[in-house]
Amino acid sequence: MDLLEKWQLIGCMVTAVVLLAFLYWGWNQKAIKSEQARRIEAARIRSGHVPLEIPTTRGGLRSSGNTDDPDTLPEWFIQGSGEHAMVDETPRMQIRYLDVDGRKVQNVLQVEQLDLQKKLIVGHTDTPGDVRKIFLHQVLAARSAETGQRFNLDTWVEAVRVARRRRGLAH
Repeated sequence: MDLLEKWQLIGCMVTAVVLLAFLYWGWNQKAIKSEQARRIEAARIRSGHVPLEIPTTRGGLRSSGNTDDPDTLPEWFIQGSGEHAMVDETPRMQIRYLDVDGRKVQNVLQVEQLDLQKKLIVGHTDTPGDVRKIFLHQVLAARSAETGQRFNLDTWVEAVRVARRRRGLAH
């Protein structure tokens, strides 16, 4: 191997290292922006914002009696109806989860209770007497049973936690 071939090999290696460094930098920047977006959305939920993609119900603007509560939707959306979107704590959802044997199961579930301490959803299916208790870590996907729109279960749980805290309910 002569000197020219050695310099060409060194040049290729330097180019590869620079390319890898550039790819790492780009991936790192994307991860940072993604984390920032996640934190901003979490802060918005903690402040009382109800994301439109999670299950909601309609309620009075000042249902809690506290006149300092901010409106959760812009005025143009409310349009004088006197109601706004509130997180639905007992939605009807199409849920895909892992059962106790590790098999994937899909059911339409009417949520009766969300236990935030145990991280557990309790609800019933369309079959009479079929009550399901599903831990949140077992859930693979959740959709609204009415619209079929997918929603993030973690975002819904956090919104329920915030709504309960704002109403003064600890559980």
